[in-house]
Amino acid sequence: MSIRGLVSDWAMAFNGHMTMHDLVAPYAFLIGTWEGPGHGAYPTIPEPFDYQETITFRAVEGKPFLRYEQFTKNAEGGPMHTEVGYFRPREGGLVEFVLAQPTGQTELLEGTVTPNDDGSLTMVFGYSEIRNTTTAKLVENTMRHYVFNPDRTSVFHEFDMAAVGEQMQQHLTSQLQKID
Repeated sequence: MSIRGLVSDWAMAFNGHMTMHDLVAPYAFLIGTWEGPGHGAYPTIPEPFDYQETITFRAVEGKPFLRYEQFTKNAEGGPMHTEVGYFRPREGGLVEFVLAQPTGQTELLEGTVTPNDDGSLTMVFGYSEIRNTTTAKLVENTMRHYVFNPDRTSVFHEFDMAAVGEQMQQHLTSQLQKID
């Protein structure tokens, strides 16, 4: 089944009054808020840590992208990381992510979307172009891997990173549920 075949006629009219762009329609399941626990570790961080993650995708009528916002909180509810950007579907199961972070990095990611035999869906952003401000910690490369369950209500996310002289390795994992 193609990516386009994964979405019903619902995609033609979003919320009863918004028409989505043809490239965005197959990814209508992303729209809304996703929340759940995460875990992180990295050689330059003294102790592994847990966090709560929230991701939100929003459609913009007729535009070929989804707006994206992510933020995390520590175990005490304090803010940790945040990023904003755009999810940009392309033809043929290709996708792009354009992200900005207040820590001084931008990520330009390109990847693929693959429907799996069990009905799950895998997105892998394996190519990244990172830009760091002159005062930011040096991040050299990143990779993001998402696996959505067959009914698209849950996603496992893994974030790998090469930074501050360390080789590419897993930094974060999270398990998010769609809440709206």
